[in-house]
Amino acid sequence: MKKISLLILLAIGTFSANAQNAQHFYYVIKKSAVESGKLKIIYKDDNGIIHPLKMCYPKLKAEDLTMQNGIPVFHFEKINSSEFDSIPECISNTTPTGRFEIDVSKKRIGDENVIAKIPFHAFTWGVSIIPYRIRFPQNNIPLSSETKIDFSIMYGFTTGTAKINHERITHFYFTTSAFAGATSASLKKETVTNPQLLSTDQNNVAFAYGLNLMAGRNNFGISFSIGFDVALGKNSSMWNYQNKPWVGIGFSSNLGLLK
Repeated sequence: MKKISLLILLAIGTFSANAQNAQHFYYVIKKSAVESGKLKIIYKDDNGIIHPLKMCYPKLKAEDLTMQNGIPVFHFEKINSSEFDSIPECISNTTPTGRFEIDVSKKRIGDENVIAKIPFHAFTWGVSIIPYRIRFPQNNIPLSSETKIDFSIMYGFTTGTAKINHERITHFYFTTSAFAGATSASLKKETVTNPQLLSTDQNNVAFAYGLNLMAGRNNFGISFSIGFDVALGKNSSMWNYQNKPWVGIGFSSNLGLLK
């Protein structure tokens, strides 16, 4: 069991590492943040010449925020409006292709790190492991806990903040998602409604589903789950926990955005 757990955790770590650079969050660039100086944007044309541009829309979507030689760069999504297309100094669909940078540079060695914050949100999918569960009392069975490794797929809404300095981009967020996966049901004399009908202990394949709340940093986080197990196969209907709620604590990894 320990070897299996280690392999699953290693697989999640590998998926996380591979997905982090490919993940497409939608960032929200707000006019108020730019005008207040909290978010300093620099626009350079294809020749590297800086041009003064301003935010005319209240907010715009951006993506592909990456670090290039210590400089955070991104590009804007296509704007679903043409209101400011005729105004050259406004960021619009008619703005020539170039490069948008976020200025987080330090002016002096002794200066504090400049940190820019950008909100983001997306519908994301990922994987979840729930090693610890608490089952509620059922049919004279008291509150009980259970430890096992369950591997589930989750899909939900992610919202958070990207913190950016001259060294790195770090995402902090919450993901609310639905999950589904395979698990097992342990049928024993003490966990079935009619123990006299169970000739021997057995483990049945089961289907787990529920809701998951994940608090994460980049592509890895801690999750709190509310779920249900549906046992399949012989004697499954006798299982005391059949389709009954449980709560669990585990680890989750957001692997990317489903477009």
